[in-house]
Amino acid sequence: MSDTIFWNDLFSKLRPEQVKYDMWLEPFIGGLDPSETGSILDLGCGAGNDTLYLTEKGYSVIACDRSAEALMLVQELVSQAKTKQLDLLQPLPFPDGSARAVVADLSLHNFSWSDTGRIVADISRVLQPGGQLWCRVNSTRDFEYGAGQGRLIEPNYYELDGKRKRFFDRPHLERLFQKWQVTFVQEQTMNRYDKPKVVWVLAAAKPELR
Repeated sequence: MSDTIFWNDLFSKLRPEQVKYDMWLEPFIGGLDPSETGSILDLGCGAGNDTLYLTEKGYSVIACDRSAEALMLVQELVSQAKTKQLDLLQPLPFPDGSARAVVADLSLHNFSWSDTGRIVADISRVLQPGGQLWCRVNSTRDFEYGAGQGRLIEPNYYELDGKRKRFFDRPHLERLFQKWQVTFVQEQTMNRYDKPKVVWVLAAAKPELR
């Protein structure tokens, strides 16, 4: 089963009332005035957890995902949010400097190191100078969700049951975001799923133009 078929099947079975968000974005949004123009991109939005949270806070959000079923669920859940179907392995279909902020919540972990670097660089391209990226990524201590399991492809990147997943430690995050102004990085446990999931939470700003 391809990844797209897998995710379409998963999201087709979810109902809007099942979608819940946690408060992981709460510490980061204070400096972003909802009344100002410009959208927040929710890359790999899935069921729309973060899109729902940000919309309730008054922000304009473009929910982006590869799964058409996910985007239909988001439209049903958050009718005022815009949606965009895209593949993160392709250039983001947004103009340079057009986004106020980008959310990447557990959506940067499916790729080779070189592809991950290209995706992060493209996120920088679409952000305004000083624009914020808020992301959560799998930790190398996320043992309940596959850390260290399967065939090793690259350091901390595994294939298990036909699916590929990356796990991050602090040195790899620092390397990935070395051109950014990192304002927060911390390993945390999230409880959105059946089992506790260990992730890294990172907030970083695109450097201002000089």
